[in-house]
Amino acid sequence: KEGKERKEGERALPRATPQREAREGEGEARRAGGQAGAMFSFMKRNKKKKKGAAAEADGDVAMEDAGEAAAHVGSASAGQATGDGTQGDVDHGLETAQLRFVLQCDASLVSDREAVRAELLERISEENMVEYYLNTCEAGVLTQDDALLARMRKENTKKEEELQEKEKDAAENHGEIEVMEAQLKTAHFRALTGTKQEALEAYDKVASLKSMSTGQLIDVVLKKILLGFFWMDTDLVKANIAAAEKLLEKGGDWDRRNRLKVYRGLFSMVSRNFVKASEDFLAAVATFTSTELCTYDMFIFYTVITSVVALGRVDFKKKVIDSPEVLSVVREVPFLQDFMNNLHECQYKGFFVSLVNLNPKICTDRYLSMHKDWFFREVRVLAYKQFLESYKSVTMDSMAKSFGVSIQFLDRELAHFVSSRRINAKIDKVAGVIETCRPNETNAKYQTVIRQGDLLLNRVQMLSRAINV
Repeated sequence: KEGKERKEGERALPRATPQREAREGEGEARRAGGQAGAMFSFMKRNKKKKKGAAAEADGDVAMEDAGEAAAHVGSASAGQATGDGTQGDVDHGLETAQLRFVLQCDASLVSDREAVRAELLERISEENMVEYYLNTCEAGVLTQDDALLARMRKENTKKEEELQEKEKDAAENHGEIEVMEAQLKTAHFRALTGTKQEALEAYDKVASLKSMSTGQLIDVVLKKILLGFFWMDTDLVKANIAAAEKLLEKGGDWDRRNRLKVYRGLFSMVSRNFVKASEDFLAAVATFTSTELCTYDMFIFYTVITSVVALGRVDFKKKVIDSPEVLSVVREVPFLQDFMNNLHECQYKGFFVSLVNLNPKICTDRYLSMHKDWFFREVRVLAYKQFLESYKSVTMDSMAKSFGVSIQFLDRELAHFVSSRRINAKIDKVAGVIETCRPNETNAKYQTVIRQGDLLLNRVQMLSRAINV
């Protein structure tokens, strides 16, 4: 009986084999690695919280003085253009174009123009961007330096010879993949140093290779879209977005589809189609990989700006304000969180303050600045409508205090929007009261049907007369 129990005990105990010891060692290493990863994630979260608290503190200080706020945000826009963030490498050409645009803005929007000018010159000389430098000098942004121009042309000639040698060597001694890589390097070189037409010809040469797969062709088309944004050629961007969509129908991986959404959303924003831009941006928020186009902070900024106009109150709360991806970086953009929260929480005075503080950032962005007047008008109408929905009638004095503006300013604003039928209300100037007029949607639809029916009958009668003749 004792011998039987001893044998059963030996079977219950695991044998210390070398394989078992190795597995146990791997398990301990994985556990240690998991603990280290958890600690690294905790440190990253703490760092992000500290940065968010610092940004919020900076926002509170800047809101005390409107002039200091404008200078602060203008400086932030210039800093964003330099691409000093650690979230990804933005395309060198797009960063340079943003710096040039900042220099072309009003002096009150940029705190240190000389620093921006020095950064622009450094980036141009870094990649020897001869044609863009000449174009910038012709626009009056920079003063032409003949010595710098001669040096850049000399270095470009040397670099071009090296690239031609690599292409020749790849064609003679290597395969089609090496030839494609050499031509892509030449095309990228042309995109930075040459004219737009030279760069397009170089990319077309790459696309004409028989060894190009569908995915590689999509990459070339995306490079052309970047080139269009660099030169702000919307026709080129539109044509290549259509080409990329056709190629994706034939076949394209998940990453390229998501990148195209961001490209298409940015083009829609430039074209003032904020509804389409918001749709594409929100679809790519959780899977953003287009770091060559903009940083993730700027992408979230564009998403909030387009969505506040495109979405309703409920959808904006659900898709933007409560979005984990938006909340993770919204503090990195000064005043952006106050902007969207104050509007949703009906804190209209704070909303107008945050709108003023965001003005320099919007005005110094090369994609949004062309729509600044339209955007500020639309968000003001949105705020006024949201306020008046809660009242059948309200005094001008009460509404002016809620928005933190004077009665005279509010009277001019509402008179303009009421006369253009953007706001359904009536202003009693004598009594100082605003009376809301809630539109009857059923009656409006009925009148629309009657009007369209009359037009249809008129056209049928004209057609019958033409047939009888």
